[in-house]
Amino acid sequence: MRVLVFFAVWLLCSAAIAAPLSVGDASLDRSTPRRAMTGFEAACASGNFSRAARFMDTRAAPRASESAELARTLCFVVERHTSVDASSIPDAPDAPGAITVATLAIEDGSVPIELSRAGFTDGVRRWVLSRATVAAIPELKATFGPHGFEERMPSFLREPYVLAMAPWQWMGLLVLAVASFVLARFFAWALLAVASRIARRTSTTLDDHLVKTATRPVRLLFIVLLFRAGATELAFSDNAWLTLSHVLSALAITSIAWLVIRFIGGGADWLEERASEGDGEFKSRGLRTQLTVLYRVASIVVFVIAIAAILLQFEVVRSVGTSLLASAGIAGITIGLAAQKSLGAIIAGVQISIAQPVRIGDTVVVDSQQGVVEEIHLTYVVLRLVDDRRLVAPIGRFLEHPFENWTKLGSALRGYVTLPADFMTPLDALRGELEASCKRSNKWDGRTCLLEVTEVQANQLQLRATVSAKDAVALWDLRCAVREDLVKFLTTYENGRSIPRARAQTVS
Repeated sequence: MRVLVFFAVWLLCSAAIAAPLSVGDASLDRSTPRRAMTGFEAACASGNFSRAARFMDTRAAPRASESAELARTLCFVVERHTSVDASSIPDAPDAPGAITVATLAIEDGSVPIELSRAGFTDGVRRWVLSRATVAAIPELKATFGPHGFEERMPSFLREPYVLAMAPWQWMGLLVLAVASFVLARFFAWALLAVASRIARRTSTTLDDHLVKTATRPVRLLFIVLLFRAGATELAFSDNAWLTLSHVLSALAITSIAWLVIRFIGGGADWLEERASEGDGEFKSRGLRTQLTVLYRVASIVVFVIAIAAILLQFEVVRSVGTSLLASAGIAGITIGLAAQKSLGAIIAGVQISIAQPVRIGDTVVVDSQQGVVEEIHLTYVVLRLVDDRRLVAPIGRFLEHPFENWTKLGSALRGYVTLPADFMTPLDALRGELEASCKRSNKWDGRTCLLEVTEVQANQLQLRATVSAKDAVALWDLRCAVREDLVKFLTTYENGRSIPRARAQTVS
């Protein structure tokens, strides 16, 4: 539904931009051939066929209603079957003879669309579409005239024109949009159901991922194709059809770009899933990091290409692009200086994905903050700290400054618990308590459980217990449990005689 709303807003805005001037903006100027033809086309585009008839030599049609109907038919033929370049028509009042602006071939020959000077009751000679062209309108109608829906529409649905389209055409757009949406859902469902059934019979799961990600882009593409196929029956004028075709082409490009991005994402998910199954969680971190960064880079590239393809359809944008290229030297220097940090951050993101000093899932210490790498974007990294806060660091921080990576070569870690003890502490008994504490904890991985005397001070020993665990979270819990057990042992063994104490000797 949001796609349809977006489409309707875009269509209205584009039609408003592309619509010709209304009658109120065009004067009844028939002083030159060019102004007469321009006024006729403006009246046709606005749907004011009575006014368009005033740019025709309709002396053969005595009734005003008949003149308006002749003008309606000629407008239809000129808008849909000719291409008149106003700049090639003379803009001088005294142009010699008749001016032919187009020629249409019919069964018995050809009919020229020509302008000639005709005398009016006020004695002034003005340029209008010639009597010969008006007399040939019935033949033009038989060959090129309205057919199908437009011919059967009642008069109240054929005018007034709004943004170069009749009321029945607006109603047809609404009905066509709803029908295209409903049919597109059905066709997309049928196509993807068949593709899904075929994918389930293959040995690889890649095609399953691709089919699963293609639903919405394929649906949008079907909407565009069905809408374009049905819109040909609504008999749009050249201006309206040009605007509509630009909108439909933009939506088609959008759907294709969306589909490509979803395919890239589906392929990345498949590679990550396959790496996790084959190599385990640790070895898949590097691939996850590369896929995450490269997926974002590829998405940006596809997005930029799609935007460029859309903008190239519009002549106004191409003209702006030409003007920008003329000043590319200054603009390039300015943009380069302004965007050097952003470009440097993006390049740093690519370097991170290749060199991999840090990966998704690594435990790192940045500015005395320990955390787990949760996300890696093109310009920043998100760390999940031990208290579930998030630390956002610029990605260049991991290339320009040192940091600790506790899981660079593996997730298993060793940690230390330091505590003071008295000289009388029974070290063998304390080692036995450390081993018992490690065995009681399900966080210990069985690799290291060692007690060492690291320093002898004036009144105490400095002890260090080294333990190991499978990852940083388990190591933290193990260290806390070991510290608690050792302190309890020192305070309770032989009434606390192992607690550090100061000694003094009195010399007489």
